[in-house]
Amino acid sequence: MELRNVFTFIRAVDLGSFTKAAQELGYSQSTVTFQIKQLESELGIPLFDRIGRKVTLTPLGEEFMTFAIDLIKTTSKIKAIGTQLGMNKVKLRVGTIESLFMGKLAELIPSYFNLMPSAQIETKTADSVKLYQMLRSNELDIIFVLDRKIHQKECIRAFASPVNIVFVASSKHPITKEKNINFSDIVKQPLVLTERDSIYRRVLEEKLALLDIELTPFLEVDNTSIIMKLIKEGLGISFLPEYIVKEDVKNNKLTILPVQENDITLFCQIFYNKNKWVSPQMKLFINLMSKE
Repeated sequence: MELRNVFTFIRAVDLGSFTKAAQELGYSQSTVTFQIKQLESELGIPLFDRIGRKVTLTPLGEEFMTFAIDLIKTTSKIKAIGTQLGMNKVKLRVGTIESLFMGKLAELIPSYFNLMPSAQIETKTADSVKLYQMLRSNELDIIFVLDRKIHQKECIRAFASPVNIVFVASSKHPITKEKNINFSDIVKQPLVLTERDSIYRRVLEEKLALLDIELTPFLEVDNTSIIMKLIKEGLGISFLPEYIVKEDVKNNKLTILPVQENDITLFCQIFYNKNKWVSPQMKLFINLMSKE
């Protein structure tokens, strides 16, 4: 059953004329007549008595009018679902790693809610391997990770931006006065690093292995905030994404060390499942992050 035929029927009844209905709807009178006949054929009942130039509802037409109005109202509500859910009711489930939450996502959230005040966000922090698993099992709508730029099965990359991974120390640390620092100098210092499953810890170990340099951290911590606190207190040196230290560098609390041959770059990336409907919330998140 064509909804436009039902709507034409309602307007013809309300206006009391096929001609007036045609004028209002921008149809020819023959189109209105055809739509009403098509509707009567589908229903198998006469909706109008046509006596002379006057058309009046049959008893069955009067009964159908009630259902027709309900049908149009229901259709309008169904069409509104997308807008209402898109702006208000669908919760965006975002997975990310801790450093990206601190350095990127926490800054983005206020802008997100300014543009979508009634929205909801649920965040989950985990390592990248776990996040990819959760995305593929539809436990998350979108993930924001720091990784090499590689293909991920069943995932679509919506955004990627390069990130430098840097050695940092307290601005009061003696090593900050050195102008020529190499990896051999770095490993002689007390190193406060993330655990082995961290992507930037792994790429550092791979880089040093190529140079035949052994990495033995003074302290391993699975919390970036704690690492930052320890480094600012002068406990040692760390290896972290530049985005996480930029404010402390700007405020002269930390210094990025000019380590020769440190060309390690990873990518901030947003992924979603290739079979996932891209909701307005997902589009907004991707758009905001792309402007960062």
